[in-house]
Amino acid sequence: MNPSLPGGAGDADLAGEVAGGFAAAARLAYTFVPYDRLQQGRADAPNPSGLGIHVHLGTIQLSLSTPTRTTIDLQLPAGNLTTRQLGMSRTDRGVGDLELRLVQRTAPARRSRASFGVAAGAVLPTGSYVARSGAAQLPPEASTLTLGRGVAWWLAELDARLPVEARGDVAAQLSARGPLGRTDDDFGWGPEVRGSLGARGRIGSWLDARLTGDVQWRAGATEPDPFAGGRIDSANVGGWQLTAIPSLTARLPGGVAVSLGLRIPLVTDVTGNQLVPGTGAFLAVGHTRPLSRSRSRAGAAPIVVAAAPGRFTIVDYWATWCTPCAEIDRALTAAAPGWPDVDIRRVDMTHDDPARPLPAGARGLPVIEIYDARGQRVALLEGARALEVVDVVDRLRATQPGGAP
Repeated sequence: MNPSLPGGAGDADLAGEVAGGFAAAARLAYTFVPYDRLQQGRADAPNPSGLGIHVHLGTIQLSLSTPTRTTIDLQLPAGNLTTRQLGMSRTDRGVGDLELRLVQRTAPARRSRASFGVAAGAVLPTGSYVARSGAAQLPPEASTLTLGRGVAWWLAELDARLPVEARGDVAAQLSARGPLGRTDDDFGWGPEVRGSLGARGRIGSWLDARLTGDVQWRAGATEPDPFAGGRIDSANVGGWQLTAIPSLTARLPGGVAVSLGLRIPLVTDVTGNQLVPGTGAFLAVGHTRPLSRSRSRAGAAPIVVAAAPGRFTIVDYWATWCTPCAEIDRALTAAAPGWPDVDIRRVDMTHDDPARPLPAGARGLPVIEIYDARGQRVALLEGARALEVVDVVDRLRATQPGGAP
């Protein structure tokens, strides 16, 4: 499979959507995938020359999200392919093809559980391309392993997310892409389709575990017939693959997320004779920074919500366009019956009234204020930290005066 596509669903998510309003996010990822085994159909094939290719791929991903839940996303891979055969080794280095996406998510009502997204974009041929038609230096069993495709592609994606209780979610994605023409040597790639289904659960207040199943199908390719003219089907292109992707993501202070995972091929069925991937691994570090700040007219004072006397008070600032705000609301609603000493108050910021800016110190939704039983603010949570409100309140109730015994 193309090494510019080893990521996708199941890898580390960019956290840009966590910060409502305007937010910028960046992620650096490294992926290693070994291709050491030849296969025909679903059966192992002889490999007398010891052909194998190791893919080392780094990817930089940048995104900008807006209050309308529109995201502009850019991904650029770079790395090397090390080919070993008959005791010889060759390394090809370079950048891959640049991917650009425009993503739009739904704006569900406050109590909506599911969210949906649609994306459209293009893949630009910025990567190194080795001619496929009659390239004697290219092993035919590895004809789809390349940093660049030599032609622009279109891409489209649909996804859905459904929260499960307060500490997890189920996500599904369907994506497709296809070439916009042929390469300079008249090689014609076939379209590709990928589907994934995964579940995520939280372990404590800072660690997430995710398991994703990923199915990828690639159509065959065509190339010029050097003898009879016209076009012929490429002998070793096409097939499908089922992959399991377990991963862990640590959510650190300051909007930083670190993910580590494996890509484990379960079933592979290929056309002709092809190198197939073994178990690979990926590591990613992402950072999200809210760009929205309290928007107020000159002289406007931040919102101040009176705390309930003798009780803890949670003030939840939310908006209908803020996806994590809905998740926070579900978590607070589920925890409320076990908090007899906690008062929950909600402030609707959907219309972004400049006369009612966010509380002092807050930059953008989601925002949570926590007051103790004496009416003093003891915590201000925003962005990814706001999603941990239940754990923070439980700790405060156990340690602060006036908390639960």
